[in-house]
Amino acid sequence: MTTVRPLSEFYSDPARHPLNRMARVCVGEGIDYIVEMYQDRELKRSEVIKGHSLCYAEDCAENWVMGVIEE
Repeated sequence: MTTVRPLSEFYSDPARHPLNRMARVCVGEGIDYIVEMYQDRELKRSEVIKGHSLCYAEDCAENWVMGVIEE
């Protein structure tokens, strides 16, 4: 069983973006990073980020909460 550990979380700003979104960046054994993307507390997508830095994964999470990435 793979252990996944959360590293950071990002939240949408309701004053700037009406989307109720949250993203969590996790790291797991044998997996570089996982970005879990939620809307209205429901998991909408999960992306495995391999071969990139933590900064890249966090940029992905930020793009989700800002509405750059669509459902």
